[in-house]
Amino acid sequence: MSRIQTRGQEFSFVNSNDIIKDVLDILQISIEETKATINYQKLPLIMGDKFQLTQLWQNLISNAIKFHSEKPLIINITVEDKINQWLFAVEDNGIGIAPEFKERIFIIFQRLHRQEHYEGTGIGLALCQKIINRHGGKIWVESDIGKGAKFLFTIPKT
Repeated sequence: MSRIQTRGQEFSFVNSNDIIKDVLDILQISIEETKATINYQKLPLIMGDKFQLTQLWQNLISNAIKFHSEKPLIINITVEDKINQWLFAVEDNGIGIAPEFKERIFIIFQRLHRQEHYEGTGIGLALCQKIINRHGGKIWVESDIGKGAKFLFTIPKT
């Protein structure tokens, strides 16, 4: 966590599509086991730290896979071109998050589920927030229990 600021790579232009393809390759076994359908549109070239952005996408997509419901899992990755920034979203149809926990999930080691129900350390979303902060953006979630989750984040264009 502490190395996000101090050990990050210099920013360069990064192809978001290449990152998504790499992450889907890394998560291929989980995707196949859950029979997840992952949809994404053409994503932009952005300025950032490729390694950290890969960590960000891997955490968000793997969480969508991990917290799936009994329904066939669908994950949609989208982007909107805003005036000075890109607005990305990772939306799933999983178990969702209760409104009272929407801020807590970004605090390190804060878990919403017991270890025997869902594996994890409680670091992933805190790491995502640190990465997005380093890139000058914001991250948040829109969700309700049983209705899936939509993680949104911004990345400035310059």
